[in-house]
Amino acid sequence: MSSGACGYTRIPMQAHLKNYQLVHPESRKDCNMTLLFSNDLTSAFLAEIVRAFQQHHGSHYLGRTAMQKLAYFSQAIGVPIPCSFEIYNFGPYSDTITFAVESMIADDLIQDISTNPKYSNYRPKPGAPQFSQEIQEAVAPYRQKIANVVRTLGKFDPPQLEVLTTLHFIATKIRSLGGNSDKKTIMAQFFRVKGDKFSAQEVSSWYEALKSAKLV
Repeated sequence: MSSGACGYTRIPMQAHLKNYQLVHPESRKDCNMTLLFSNDLTSAFLAEIVRAFQQHHGSHYLGRTAMQKLAYFSQAIGVPIPCSFEIYNFGPYSDTITFAVESMIADDLIQDISTNPKYSNYRPKPGAPQFSQEIQEAVAPYRQKIANVVRTLGKFDPPQLEVLTTLHFIATKIRSLGGNSDKKTIMAQFFRVKGDKFSAQEVSSWYEALKSAKLV
């Protein structure tokens, strides 16, 4: 395993795909572009995030951190993305999301158009294969929720998304344990996790934004 950009541990695709028979891209045309690795709900929901980002923020970057955070908030408002998040270097993080993105690139569902090897910038792949009808029908009721999350939060840069998602994660965790989830407690826990990476004024402002949106 190796560490990728943003401090996330990256697991080589070969380790996950060793039980599959790889098919040459040209031969896939004869298979009607069958999805080999990503015909699943997680990938389908992430494909909606990429599509909505292209529609609403086409000139911005959708990198690894932003993808994680937009998936996190989509799940938080009720989109049933089948993954779990834990606090990591840059806020809530899911291995499942990382693997799904790599699988989607391998299946030509999305592409990374970044010219800087340190960063990613995901976009839909023209002529991409389709998910199964069953998966498309499962995703359809949540397209508007995903679009709302992406339209509202996709304009923020990764550090801002890091603050927002970390605050929300901490507040949710405290409530789940039956603790006191007032602003003072949440911010104190935030700084235990993040140290002095962000100013108190900055974190307070983002907390109030979450409160206004009824997310804490």
